[in-house]
Parts: sequence; structure tokens; C-alpha cells
Amino acid sequence: MTTAAPVRPHLVSFDTASFVRPVHRMVWEPVPLPLPPSTPVARRLLVIGSDAELAAEVASALGADLCVPGREPERDDWDGIVDLNVVGVPYRLDGGEWRDALARTTRMVQRRYGAWGADPRADRSCYVAVTAMGGLMGYDDGPIDSPLGGIWAGFAKCLPRELPNLAVKVLDVDALGPAHLAELLTAELAAWDLFEIGYRQGVRHALTARPGPEPPPRVELGSDDVVLISGGARGVGFALARGVAEEFGCQVVVTGRGELPVDARWLTMDDAAYSEYCRARVSSARTARELRDVRALLKREAELRQVGANLAAARRDGLRITYEPCDCVRPEQVDALFARIPDPSVIVHNAGIDLPTRLDNKSPEEVVRTVDVKVTGFANLTRAVLSAGRDPVKVFCNVGSLAGRMGGMIGQIDYAAGNEALTRLGFWARNTHGLPVQTLCWPTWERLGVIANYDAAVRYVSTIDPADGVERWIRELRSGGTGEVMFIGQVGSALVPTQLRGFRLFTGHPDLPRLHGLAHFLGTVELFEPSRELRSSVVHTPGAHPCLAEFTVDGRAALPISVLIEQACSVADWVVPPDRPPQHLAEARDVKVRLPALVLAPGGSRFTTRALGETTAQGWSVQVTITSETGETAASLRLLYGSSPPEPARPVPPPVTHGVAASGGRLDWSGLILGAGDPLPTVTAADLWTSPFPPEHGIAPAALDAVVRRAGRVTGDVVEIARIVPYPGAQQVDELRPVAGGWAGLRSGRQVLSVEGVAAVPAASSSAGQRATTPDAPSTP
Repeated sequence: MTTAAPVRPHLVSFDTASFVRPVHRMVWEPVPLPLPPSTPVARRLLVIGSDAELAAEVASALGADLCVPGREPERDDWDGIVDLNVVGVPYRLDGGEWRDALARTTRMVQRRYGAWGADPRADRSCYVAVTAMGGLMGYDDGPIDSPLGGIWAGFAKCLPRELPNLAVKVLDVDALGPAHLAELLTAELAAWDLFEIGYRQGVRHALTARPGPEPPPRVELGSDDVVLISGGARGVGFALARGVAEEFGCQVVVTGRGELPVDARWLTMDDAAYSEYCRARVSSARTARELRDVRALLKREAELRQVGANLAAARRDGLRITYEPCDCVRPEQVDALFARIPDPSVIVHNAGIDLPTRLDNKSPEEVVRTVDVKVTGFANLTRAVLSAGRDPVKVFCNVGSLAGRMGGMIGQIDYAAGNEALTRLGFWARNTHGLPVQTLCWPTWERLGVIANYDAAVRYVSTIDPADGVERWIRELRSGGTGEVMFIGQVGSALVPTQLRGFRLFTGHPDLPRLHGLAHFLGTVELFEPSRELRSSVVHTPGAHPCLAEFTVDGRAALPISVLIEQACSVADWVVPPDRPPQHLAEARDVKVRLPALVLAPGGSRFTTRALGETTAQGWSVQVTITSETGETAASLRLLYGSSPPEPARPVPPPVTHGVAASGGRLDWSGLILGAGDPLPTVTAADLWTSPFPPEHGIAPAALDAVVRRAGRVTGDVVEIARIVPYPGAQQVDELRPVAGGWAGLRSGRQVLSVEGVAAVPAASSSAGQRATTPDAPSTP
């Protein structure tokens, strides 16, 4: 596994020697956002709802099918689902209406899951969850009628992980009139921008994240305090238990679903003996069902061994940490727990389960069970705290997750739904009952927690060091703050294009320039099939950016060849091998650029990029074709990737004496950005693009255009380059040196670029002059 610097900021080229990265404290807030231009998606809709009358009226206004209690549709050919879930049903701590509603949602999505997953056309299908949390997604101090809309918010935002072409949206409203709701839905079903949109008094809002300063301490903790942590006997919960017990001498009560065994032989085995015991148990299974049951039993035993080891270590260290059995989903067990222990001054709702299986392989009951631990556990703990005669708590802390806030990994749709519900329930308890509830959305803790597949999890976001996590957690408890706080490190490689669109209002984070850079050339996605193909289009307008006023073909503004190649590389970066190994651009081969197709129309020209990936004898290969608005091929090239950046030959090749002609013929450069003479200018992303977050280039643009300029007078329609090899540092070239077969690009005397076989040929001799044909690509309506 390589740790070398990537040639370009490829999606999967991050240093993986350690997945721990510094985390940033972020908070979310609603901001006004206008409706974007119309981009319709679905034609046939299904409306789901628990309030049958409301759902029926909305379905009638939209011309949609209907799914309500006691009535499910016979046909299942809808393009999209509008989910009114528990909208119109008042929230009660002891209410369970959401369970049937979530099971209904799961069944309807599962009926379309296969078709939606198999369709590579982007934004052909959609899922819209409607919530009723005041129009600002609950992020204010006003009343929240239905905080359980948070379940569906988390559910929706995680769907693109498994269905990457599904357009999703959470629409929060402040009024539930059917006509008004249908009007908003009609507009939003044609406006696919951010994931979370709200309407307060007619004003459209979106959620944006911003850095949150570290809070000052306002809550005192000491030996008289009792800290109750649900599900805190293992993982991150026990890390916090040790932290507060060590620092403040608190009495800490951690809970688990059942009694701890005291005389089981496997409980006291050393690790080697227990491993042998496990192998024998697995070998004894004779059927698939027996094997499944044995593995489930051994998993539970391993958890209990960890609990026992944690408690024994705490006793040895003199920490006041005790274990109490309590399934927080069962109200009678929560009541019994509160009767056994002193009134807690701090409550941490940490209990949770994670069964990472794709939604189509989970039963609706399993989805409900995962959410139940978070939602009903919160309700039972809150009800116990609010019961008459109890001392007030100093802080009530929900343990949330980035899975809910920004979408979890594949298999976590229900886990994301439960965690996102906690944030909105926390708002509701604070606004309705004055409880000091805070919800902390954590990334994966390094080698801790309930994450079942660590190697997969770290592809989504970097991890947090447990010591840092405990320190930050204690700081938040002591702040006494309410609301939601998100901790996030580096955004990982397991992105899909819809997620990039859904969270672009993400300010003040170090990854923001990279994410906007990824979106720059991506443009509008038309087709996406992970690990195989992506097709997207972007409009370039003359003079809109400095680089688009730099180059002409036959005296007309045109797209510079270096920008065209950069666009090809940027889009190709999204088409990665299925197992997502570290990837580095090794070379570009068979580059053919048709000059007339580069000309830009005065009002802008749309260029469509198609990237098709496959494994070849040379490694991972992506064939890229860029077509102009008229359907003519502007460029074609093949990109090869490897596990490490290519290393240049040593020493630097000496110059040769082949002719270096001045530019002429049909091409001209203004020289303001990319140069026009012998010296190569230093070019930054900000020199090329005037956008707030200009995309960083991977191959020096001045060098690429200079190679074409110096290769001789161009009289034909097609420029060909046999091979481009970018070595580490190829983002900038100081000197171009003619060498046998091409050009060597140097930076500070070191070779960072090799360009071979540059030629200008008549259009008739090259396939690049033909109209683009992609017979195996599905048509886009």
C-alpha cells in the first residue's frame, strides 16, 4: 500500500498509513436559498402517508398513486416516492405510530430498489421525504410538531450510498395544507440541488455547516455526580465512562441489554484458548443455519467478554464504574433502572445497533428494530427524567453519528435513520420541555465502536483518535450546550456524485476546495454506473474564466487543450475499480483532439464527457471521450492508473536538436495565462478560474499547451499526442526540453512530465474527426 503523494488529487489516492485525521467542530444552520433552474426527474409518483386523508389529497393533486394504512398499491412502476411518513401525526413519548410507517416506507422502497439500482441514468428516479418540523428542519427555538421526521431525513440522505443515481430530498414545511404542500412538491420535484430544504413563511431555506468555536465550560462535575451511559459497557461509551471517572471521580453507570454471566467457562479464558474454543464451535456446525446461529452466539460472547474485561480493568484502577442490565427500548426496564440508582445528573444515550446489510436484504422489522434502540430508547430515558420528583439533569447527551447527518455507508440506512432522529428529538425535548439536550455527531472512532466493517467505514470519512474523542466529549458535556454539534475529519473516497451535490453548502472545512474542485468539471451527471461508466456535461462560456479567454482556433474563442485534458482526467477519476485500491494516474495514451470542436459559441458550449473503465493487462484503464454540443468528438484518450505514481528516469534526458517551430497556422494564445513564448509562466488554479474554489490541476496547463504550440504549425484539424506521463510534481513545469520522441517537462531541474509523439494530422486520418458513437450506452430521455 503506497504512501507516496498522488500526481493529482484522485478520489482514492489518499495516504492510508493511518486513517486518523484531525477533526473539525461544525454546526449546522438554515440559510435562505433560491429555487434553482428546473431539472425534472420523475414522471409517475407514489405518495406514502400515515394520515390517509392528507396523503390522498396530495396524491390527487400530483396525479400520484397512494399508499396508506390498509391500502398498498398493486403496481410498482413509479419513478419516484413522496413520503409523508408521520406528517400530521402528533409526537408522543409513548407513541409507536412511526414503526408501522417506517415499515411501510421500507416495503415501498424495496419494491423499487432493484429497478432503481439497475438504472444507470442519473436522476431518473427520486425519493422525497416530507417532514413537519417548522420549515427550518428543527434548527430553531420554535415548536416541532413531528420530530420523528428525523427518521426519514436520515433514511433519505443515506439512500444514495446504495442507489447512487437516486435523487433524494428532505422537504420540511411549516404548514400542512394539501394544496400548499402539493405546490411546494411540484416545484421541488424539478429542483435537485441540496438534500435538505425547508420553507418558513414562504421563504426557501437550506442547511449549511460552518465551523463552531470550542465551547467554554459551564457545568461542574465532581464525585457527587452520577453519569448514566446507556449501552456504555463497550466501545466509545466505555471510553467516555473511563474518561469522566478518571477526571472527575464521578460514579458512572453503564448499561447493557442483559445480565452479565458469572460462571461461563468462556468468560475467563485467555485469548488463545478462546480462539481455539471458537474454532471448535464453528467446526461443529453441520448446516448453514447452525453455522449462522453459532456465529451469532460467538459474536455475543465476544461482546460480553469485552464488557467483563472493561469492568475488571476499571475495578483494578479504582474507578467507580458499575454495570446495570437495562434494555432501553423497554420502558419497564428503564423505570426499574432509575429506581435502583441515584438520580443521574448526566445522561448519555449511547445505545445502538448496526447491522450493515443492504436495504433490499433487510426485513422491515429489522429496519424498525435498529431505529427503535435510538428513538424509543431516547423516549424512555426522557420520560424517566421528566417524571415528577426527580432532580433536573445538568446535561442530556445524545450520541449521534455522521451516518445520520451526512449519510452513512452502504448497509447503514436504518442506522442513519435512527441517529438522525436523535438530533430532531433533542430539539423537540429542548424546545418543549426545556431539557438541556445536546446531540454529538461523531465519525468512526479509530478501532472502537459498533462499526462492523472498519475497512469499509474509513473509505467514507477519516477516523478520530479515541483520546481526542474523549477529551472533546467531556468538553461538550461541561459546556452544557444544547443543539447539534458535528465532528468531521477528512472526507473519504467513497463519494457518489449525488452526495457532492447534496452537501455543497459546507463552509469553512479544509476539504471544501477539494470537493468543489471535484464538482467543477463533473457538471451535470447524465449517467453513472459505479466502477464502470460516468457521463456528464459542463458548459464553457467564452471569457467566463481567464482560461476561456486565452486560446483561439481560427480566430474564435476555444477551449484550451490543457483544460480539455484536465476535464477528461477529472471525470475519469470518478470511475474507480470495484475494490477501490489506491489509485494514481500513470499516463494518458492516444490523445486525439479535434480543433474545430473546441470552438466556443458566444453564449457557451456544452461539452459531454464519457468515461468508461475496465481492468486491462496494464492495470486499471479509463477510456474518455469528450463530445461537443453538436455531437462531434472534441477529444479522446485513454488513462492508465497504478498503485504508485510513476518515477521519472534518471538522469534528466539531454536536449536534442529537433526543430522548435513558433506557433502559427490556426491556433493562437493570448499569452496572459498559458504563455506564448519560451518562458513557461507559473500557473495556479486561481489564474485559470475565477470561481470561489477553483479546481487544482493535475498536469501543468502551460506545459501542455506549449508542447502543442512548439511542435510546429498546425494546419490540420486534429492534434495527436501519443503519451503523457505525469510524475509527482507535474502540476507545474518550469522548463520544456526537447528530447528524442517528444518533450521533457522540468521543475527545478527535475523531470516531472514527459510528452511523447505530438503531431498535427488531417482530420480524415484520425477517428477523432468522426461523430461520437456510443452504442452500448443507454439513451437519456
